[in-house]
Amino acid sequence: MIAWSTSKVPVAMAIYDAGLEGVQSPNLRAAITQSDNDAAMALWQALGSGEVAADASTAELRAAGDFTTDIESRTLAEGYTPFGQTLWSLADQARFVAGMPCLNAGREVLALMGEAVQPWGLAAVGVPAKHKGGWGPGSQPGGTGGYLERQMGMLTVDGKQIAIAIANLPADGSHPTGTRNLTAIAQWAVEHVDVSDASRRAQCS
Repeated sequence: MIAWSTSKVPVAMAIYDAGLEGVQSPNLRAAITQSDNDAAMALWQALGSGEVAADASTAELRAAGDFTTDIESRTLAEGYTPFGQTLWSLADQARFVAGMPCLNAGREVLALMGEAVQPWGLAAVGVPAKHKGGWGPGSQPGGTGGYLERQMGMLTVDGKQIAIAIANLPADGSHPTGTRNLTAIAQWAVEHVDVSDASRRAQCS
């Protein structure tokens, strides 16, 4: 399933690990809190663009515990970011989010995710949330079709930290329906999650 703008998170983390967070601070904030594509492309280009940027971003996935996903380096769909066309499963994405608090770059980007402005899904269920969404036409890299909506993030439920990744392909293919569905999915998850074995902080090796 295509990552869309959720892939901006490992790109942003790579900026921190490259020591570029000072000069790129406005782009980091815009890319994560507002999902600004121009700002995210500026981060990508600062990393070297193409395979160089993709390798740096993929390294962030590996560091956080996703050993499967590779950030896409090529422009597969005209008018869209290369990294946004990454194939990223929900299971791998949740595993990655769970590992973010164990990394300095991950903690920095999670802080920005706590300021994200999208008001649906994980942000709309009444618990503290650090989240990043992604949406666009099509569910497969380079393809087209109805909108795919997805979000990943860290929720605090009963004082426990929960990594979560959700997605929806709305029947009518529209962004508004998709965001409403994401909110319903997120609400269901919060109401049914069992936090009895969860930790109050990340378990890092």
